[in-house]
Amino acid sequence: MKTAPYTLPEAEKLCTEYQYLVGKPYGKGSEATITCVAIAPFDQNSKNRFTIFYLLFDDAETALSHEYKGLLYDVVVIASSPQDRNDLLQEDIFTWTNANAEIIAARSKPAAHHA
Repeated sequence: MKTAPYTLPEAEKLCTEYQYLVGKPYGKGSEATITCVAIAPFDQNSKNRFTIFYLLFDDAETALSHEYKGLLYDVVVIASSPQDRNDLLQEDIFTWTNANAEIIAARSKPAAHHA
């Protein structure tokens, strides 16, 4: 996988490709569940503002379009704690997939057939 920054079309493709992660655990041993795989601004200050807007609007597209006018993007995995919906965990997709290879690998295993 190419690392960020991405163009908007690259980020859209990557975001679509990883939507299957929604509902999965955020990481091995984590109680948090992935609630969103979203396109976010690339630079850290804009990404921090995106997270605040995501909390406010509960919608990644609205959070991204609220004030970001840049041309460089990232894709982030967002999870929330089961105890507190406002306690968000967030990681860029490249870092998250490298740290959670077993979750990615589980998707590519063929289903066992029982006779």
